[in-house]
Amino acid sequence: MRDYKIVVCLNIVSERSEISIVIPVYRAERIIDELCKRLKQHVSQISEHYEIILVDDFSPDNSWNKILENSNNDNRIKGYKLSRNFGQHHAITAGLDQSNGKWIVVMDCDLQDRPEEIVRLHKKAQEGFDIVLAARKRRKDGFFKRITSKLFYLFLSTLAGL
Repeated sequence: MRDYKIVVCLNIVSERSEISIVIPVYRAERIIDELCKRLKQHVSQISEHYEIILVDDFSPDNSWNKILENSNNDNRIKGYKLSRNFGQHHAITAGLDQSNGKWIVVMDCDLQDRPEEIVRLHKKAQEGFDIVLAARKRRKDGFFKRITSKLFYLFLSTLAGL
């Protein structure tokens, strides 16, 4: 049984896409237009048969209206709105459930995950890899965030016996 409920969905297309990009959205009204523009620009280099799945995790700002605008302008952009704030992982799961791409990319909406890298990841996947992962060398996080993240992962690896 799913822990989330989708209350709105737009632009459902049944044809299989080459690539699906699943993006959980929360407090992103100012960046959605740029995100969609850059995704379309770069993913179209792979194929014109793609879908961008934006899952609004009941964002308190105007994110849903920005998703609607982009979805109305391009039928490859699909918007889903969760019935309440379930959290990023449930929003990703909802997007994965709705995706129909041969290849699926999951990324954050804040553009720290660069849409330009999708082309490189897809090329690597074409070499025969089932899963391709990208990791940032440098994060834009502050000193405190970096230190607490390192401590968390050190603690987690110790508990897991890694």
